[in-house]
Amino acid sequence: MGQFRLHDWNDVRLIIACAEHKSFAAAAAAMGIDQTTVSRRIGNMEAAIGRPLFTRRKSGASPTPAGEALLARARAMAALADDFEGAMQGLTSFQSPKVTVAASEGLLTYTLIPALMGQDKHELPLDRSLVRSELPKLAFTTAPAKADISVMATSPGDLPKVGGAVHVRRVGTMNFVPVASRDFLHEVRGISNFDDLAQLPLLDIGIYRAIRGLDAWNGLVASKQGEGVSVAANTPKLQRPLLGGEGISLLPDYSTLYEHKLEAVDVESPSLAVSLWLVSHEDTLREPSVRELYDLLAGMFTSSAWYREK
Repeated sequence: MGQFRLHDWNDVRLIIACAEHKSFAAAAAAMGIDQTTVSRRIGNMEAAIGRPLFTRRKSGASPTPAGEALLARARAMAALADDFEGAMQGLTSFQSPKVTVAASEGLLTYTLIPALMGQDKHELPLDRSLVRSELPKLAFTTAPAKADISVMATSPGDLPKVGGAVHVRRVGTMNFVPVASRDFLHEVRGISNFDDLAQLPLLDIGIYRAIRGLDAWNGLVASKQGEGVSVAANTPKLQRPLLGGEGISLLPDYSTLYEHKLEAVDVESPSLAVSLWLVSHEDTLREPSVRELYDLLAGMFTSSAWYREK
């Protein structure tokens, strides 16, 4: 007696078909195969277990006691298979899972969350009219490792520092300018070029120091050796001292449209910019809701006038 292993679900279906149609010929016709194949495959199973599964007569075939024992189990497997197929069919309308988007606190607060969640803002660098269909449930984080899609910033010419099977797409450039409150600038005198800004109180954001594209600003901050420099953890935490007239900071060039109390400093500045990238793991992108949001964000960034290289 050989050792039997089930390698083909059709062998289980074959046992059911032979029992229900009471004939190898009828079972073969029902399954779309020839009778010789039915006889051979039933014979192989019988040889493996060392006893007959069906009695063969001119009048047809009927299960032996061993065949009846397998038939009961075969029907139970068929019911499970039907349930499995039904579950697979149901997944076509399965509720999309929550999609998590990561970016800096500033990008989330002033750009991504308003654009994706439909918040009412008079000026927005991403065109929300591009959102044509209902979005999945969204979550936001500043930790790329916990996100399905990340918007990452690098120095111009650098790739994001990511590993593994990830899909990376460059979607634009964020251009920066020195800004301050209108009241603060009203009191400023003797500022005619970018380097003169070192004479004034500076409001810095810690993450700027890691970006080579902001070296000119970082040089101003370094030249003051900590005197007259306040450092905020992120853009939202910079807002209060900036609007309160405590100094000059560096923000994206569209920031003055968000907050009309701010004004760009009227000096010719060197190039201050970062590259923006969309990053997602290739396996994660196979989820339709993630792929659709990834493509939507790519379209929103690349169509925006605010994120073009200047």
